[in-house]
Amino acid sequence: MDIQTTSAPSDPYKLFQFGMTRVHHVFETAFYRILKLLDDPPRQDLSNFLGYCEVWCVGLIDHHDAEEIVMFPELQKKVDFAEEIEDHKKIHDFLVKFLDQIRCALKDQDSFDPAGMIQTLKDVESTLISHLRQEIIDLAPARLEVFSEKEIMEIMDTAEKYAISHCQMVFIPFFRSHTPPEYKFFPSLPWPFRNILLPFLAIRYRGYWKYSPYSVI
Repeated sequence: MDIQTTSAPSDPYKLFQFGMTRVHHVFETAFYRILKLLDDPPRQDLSNFLGYCEVWCVGLIDHHDAEEIVMFPELQKKVDFAEEIEDHKKIHDFLVKFLDQIRCALKDQDSFDPAGMIQTLKDVESTLISHLRQEIIDLAPARLEVFSEKEIMEIMDTAEKYAISHCQMVFIPFFRSHTPPEYKFFPSLPWPFRNILLPFLAIRYRGYWKYSPYSVI
């Protein structure tokens, strides 16, 4: 599911769903790029490729942590998100397994097992992709209107602050490089992030972004 727009919605309920749509699009896009690349992996550039995979995997784990710690407890007060929480439990074990496969290969490239990594992703594909798409549907504005606009803004603000303080900074250029040009306006980055941190990380991890579908900037 995608929400076509040329700017972020001003309505808090639509903005909540829009933001989650963009984040989930990043994770789904990267999932299928990794799966495709593993079919014919860049063995001469494994460190960068595996680093790229690691950012995706850790980023998704961090995203789910943020939802469980900050977002779901607040939403659960008025809306049922039990199914999403249960999905997280099913998905988590596969992400941990995939991360272990990545990190073992980073330590010892002879242990790189693309077939095993493909199998791990295939085993979680149905649950993960269904979850990413269904959660967007479940965040429909009409469903969230049981909350006041102030409550929704507070949930988004708290989630954003948590993400900034807990997520790996390298996820910023990862997010940008999986965001189509027409959506580069989101999220709105503070001046230091956009003009100092983002260019630095783009260069520092430039070997990763060759596997991304879009430019970082």
